[in-house]
Amino acid sequence: MKSLNTAIALGIGAATASGLSLMKVNKDFVIGSTAVVMGAGLMIALNEKNNLNIEVRDYEYFFNRAQDKFELANYEEAILDYNKALELSPSEISLVYSMRGNAKRNLNDFDGAILDQNKALNFDPLYADGYFNRAIAKFKKGDFDGAINDYSQVVNINPKDSDAFFNRAHVKKEIDDIKGVCEDWKKATDLGDNDASKFLWEHCE
Repeated sequence: MKSLNTAIALGIGAATASGLSLMKVNKDFVIGSTAVVMGAGLMIALNEKNNLNIEVRDYEYFFNRAQDKFELANYEEAILDYNKALELSPSEISLVYSMRGNAKRNLNDFDGAILDQNKALNFDPLYADGYFNRAIAKFKKGDFDGAINDYSQVVNINPKDSDAFFNRAHVKKEIDDIKGVCEDWKKATDLGDNDASKFLWEHCE
């Protein structure tokens, strides 16, 4: 079964948008020199922006450190850093929940893993990686129907996700849906998956 390796990427551009409204000045309090009032407003905005930049930088630090620990299979420590990242309310909150769920899954805490993927999907119902990662946890827990449903959600969102077809075939094999297995291997093969092509040739044709 294939796992996602693409969740390392980090996007933070959206985090600075919330600072823009701080440039507004309440006209009811404009007394005397307009330049002085605007200057004060600008200084407040810059201070808030600096605080925001610190928060973003701290989030990056904890998230990236968590990713490093995850790669080293230090999942307990990674979870602690994912917790710190979540406290900073990042715009990538679905990503952090999903990665924390993966760490829990690798500690065989499948219920905790599924709960974190649920949280990721609550923030973004179209977050395909959340369904993909939840499917893996459900499979490891023995919930084959649930895993198939989640992989189906992935391909509904992204019909070109060959890994989702490949993994769904693996789950279908567990419930002896041989026709479904071959259909999914065929779809994965058409999308360029060499492993699926090998299995398709050996078992279906």
